[in-house]
Amino acid sequence: MDPQTKPPLRCLLLPGLDGSGLLFEPLLGVLPPDLAPEVVAYPADRPLGYDDLTPWVEARLPRDEPFAIIAESFSGPLAIRIAARRPPGLVALVLVATFVHRPVPWLPAVLAPLARPLLFRLPPFAAAVRWFLAGDDGDELAAKVARVVRRIAPAVIACRVRAALTVDARADLAAVAVPILIVSARRDHLLGPGAPHTMTALRPDAAHCEIDAPHMLLQRRPREAADAVAPFLRSLGAR
Repeated sequence: MDPQTKPPLRCLLLPGLDGSGLLFEPLLGVLPPDLAPEVVAYPADRPLGYDDLTPWVEARLPRDEPFAIIAESFSGPLAIRIAARRPPGLVALVLVATFVHRPVPWLPAVLAPLARPLLFRLPPFAAAVRWFLAGDDGDELAAKVARVVRRIAPAVIACRVRAALTVDARADLAAVAVPILIVSARRDHLLGPGAPHTMTALRPDAAHCEIDAPHMLLQRRPREAADAVAPFLRSLGAR
């Protein structure tokens, strides 16, 4: 290797509510070679909320080289919490279609205890997945989401939903010391415009990019997402 050539920057990809990482495939296919993605999948058979997942992910962080964290949806508060602890080697935090507090503004947090395993024993309705996640023309993605969700224990999904509905990572976001990129979806029917506005208000120094996509923008607009993330990471000088 040319001594002037830096190795690819390791990028830990933290997944959405499914936790499997399988839905990252479209993004993995378009990331440039100077970024080295590493999917961190969560246990599919253990109900772990943010408190349990924090040390679980921290144990998998690189120890001897620079890295970035790219967190999608459910994993945003988790990545923010980890970044706020300032792990050695972390150079950037990328938050994609995610939130710090009250992810679904029309659903009060007091209803979180109602998210029980019984509600998640059946596959999600395709129409609901299209409206909230995949977009009106996202039939293929909606079908894939249903297949992935079927692999996960209902108790696991219920636990993650309860955690998301009650989390408050606003203080943690304020404590993050590395550069932040917020990538939001213009047609996000799940989070709405309030989620990115809250983050940018808390961190006006963060870079912000909006992509014309539904909530699952990494799956529906992977090229546009890569074109936003790669230049941001290159600009940090860690490359």
